[in-house]
Amino acid sequence: MTRSEKAATRKAIRRSRREKKRINPVDEARDFGRGLSRVVSGYDFGVVVLVIVLSLFGVAMVFSAGYYQTINSAHPDPTYYLFRQMLWVGSGLFVMLIVANIDYHFYMKLSVLIVLVSIGLLVLVILTSSTVGGAQRGIRGIGVTPSEFSKVGMIVFTSCFLIKNPSNIRTFKGLFILVAVMAIHFYLIVKQPNLSTAIVIVAIMLSIMLVAGLNYLFLAVPAAGVVVGYMYIMTAKSPAHWYQRITSFRDPFADFQGSGYQVSQGLIALGNGGLRGLGFGRSIAKNLYLPEPQNDFILAVIGEELGYIGVAVLILVYIILLFRIFMVALKAKDRLGFYLATGVGVMLGLQVIINVAVVTSTMPATGITLPFISYGGTSIWSFMIAMGIVLNVSKKPNPRGRIKMKTEAEAAA
Repeated sequence: MTRSEKAATRKAIRRSRREKKRINPVDEARDFGRGLSRVVSGYDFGVVVLVIVLSLFGVAMVFSAGYYQTINSAHPDPTYYLFRQMLWVGSGLFVMLIVANIDYHFYMKLSVLIVLVSIGLLVLVILTSSTVGGAQRGIRGIGVTPSEFSKVGMIVFTSCFLIKNPSNIRTFKGLFILVAVMAIHFYLIVKQPNLSTAIVIVAIMLSIMLVAGLNYLFLAVPAAGVVVGYMYIMTAKSPAHWYQRITSFRDPFADFQGSGYQVSQGLIALGNGGLRGLGFGRSIAKNLYLPEPQNDFILAVIGEELGYIGVAVLILVYIILLFRIFMVALKAKDRLGFYLATGVGVMLGLQVIINVAVVTSTMPATGITLPFISYGGTSIWSFMIAMGIVLNVSKKPNPRGRIKMKTEAEAAA
């Protein structure tokens, strides 16, 4: 072999090695998809994909929404919110996979302990936390918001309580225990004050009770409580915090510099975005006009940057995820799985509805996050845990198709 032929051979070998080292994005994406499908084999793959899509979108929007605040702080760090949200999402997905591998029947042994821990943490918030933004919601020194975990805890407790003895939904003793747990949580969370989360917990428990066979006339009790509470706040104008929230949402621009400021800025941002939006990262409202844009009002930033089309696509993704969750509930192996998945679906759907309604000034402003999107580790973890429970329910579908809606007690009657 001549010298030139040897040189040509060496060049060919080096070229072949370089080509092997090159990363083909299509092949990498295909390998990732195959690996992910193996990890979540047996689970509802659609739920996994939708949760990942929402979470990654949330990371991008949190980075965009909080960018201006971070570069104008005492210690500028443009990636402050980005890295923290990525940490919460990454660890949350890991927790979701762990919970997805825990048999949901195991919670039957922990339901009473879950209630006691939930109440204890809520009491600890009132006793130890300092007031931030007019509210006490996190445990001092930890930064955890127990009320977020209480929502998942009440899904588990209510479902397990009704499974242990199905007649609890009709006996005075059973209803008294459920209402007592509901009332204690409602009171402790309202004391923070955090009325929206308290309402979500009540709605979660009532929804599970209804599908378990609760008489619809029972709803007259909480409905009467809502009416009486509303009339008291409007006539006595106390507590002043709630009175301002209730009255300001009807015309937030009437008190533009006061109680209606945040909602007004949110509406301006949505209007400024129009149909197609200003483009990713180009929101004006986040530039110190909208307070804490990466939190509860992140939907306003999404609307300004991605327009009504972007908001509509986001809501469509939520609707598809809800559909998948309720299908998991209907195909559950037993009624415990049915109750758990139903509670998670109500929790997710109601929280999306309330957040959208607040940002669009359809209901009084209240601090409730947009699931998987808003900044905050506790909220992300609580929803990841909830999704893990749904995935475990989906792994054991009912071989006979959809679950029977009647309980054993009803069938015997």
